[in-house]
Amino acid sequence: MVPSGYPTSGAPAAQDDLAALVVRRLERRRLAPPSWGLLKTIVLGVPTFGLLPLIVWPMRFREYVTEESQALQELAEWARARGRRPAAIGPLMAAAEDSSFRTLPLILSAMLAIFTVGAFVIQFTNFIPFTVDGLLGCTYYYSCGKPDATPGSRAQLLYMAWCVSLSIGYLLHWAQVRGHMADVTRFVARFNPVAEAESLPPVRGHKLPIGVFRPLWILTAVMLAVYGAWWGIPMVLAGMAQRRYTSVTGNLIRHELAKRVKDMVAMRREAPQAIEAIPSRRCGNPRCLATLPPRARFCTRCGTADRA
Repeated sequence: MVPSGYPTSGAPAAQDDLAALVVRRLERRRLAPPSWGLLKTIVLGVPTFGLLPLIVWPMRFREYVTEESQALQELAEWARARGRRPAAIGPLMAAAEDSSFRTLPLILSAMLAIFTVGAFVIQFTNFIPFTVDGLLGCTYYYSCGKPDATPGSRAQLLYMAWCVSLSIGYLLHWAQVRGHMADVTRFVARFNPVAEAESLPPVRGHKLPIGVFRPLWILTAVMLAVYGAWWGIPMVLAGMAQRRYTSVTGNLIRHELAKRVKDMVAMRREAPQAIEAIPSRRCGNPRCLATLPPRARFCTRCGTADRA
């Protein structure tokens, strides 16, 4: 018996409207401003000493995750209203809520960027004369052996703060992308029982492996490391993960989820037609010849058994 909280009928039109809304949200190709490519990352990331991507990437990913999570929650609500697999609805709705954006990595990345800027401002305002050569000597040119690049010097402290802070910030963003991918994969795994209850194939899990590398991105990380920007390695990891998920993996998953929703709606609409397509039969008694109901074994008028 189906619990009262999971209706199997009652408002087909409302369910169809909700299904149409869910499909439109899932099939949107661009949920947020596109993620940066390699060229844009180099042009805007290198001159800003790696700070701009650390600030912009988490904010854009937050917009993307917020819209995608809303679509998944509406899909879970539609599955609850459909009520074909009540036991799977609770875990499905919990997985949809877990797919929301986590603000802690964003806050920590912003604080690390502010800390880096503040450290440079304080040092160049009070202790080190500000020049372009002095700024480069604490960042990209530090590993070239400048005279002030001695252990324990202010240049070394600024260089360490620059590398460590940005590296941690990019690693946090990479973990944010990977965590959201895991949340979506969990949602798909809990949606599959709902699809299987409708005799539909499960949604494939488009996993994003850790070892997804692209040669040009790797070359960029190596060049940055050669010039002392060791934060380029976690930046490349975060940039590749975000771009692949927002441009490829996320689109594939939402497309397949939307396809399952459309198939379920089509199956519900075709069910009455299948019943009407059953040919009518008549009673075998030549004196009766009454029309028999579908799948009837006896004539409801004269009681003659239907031998057919």
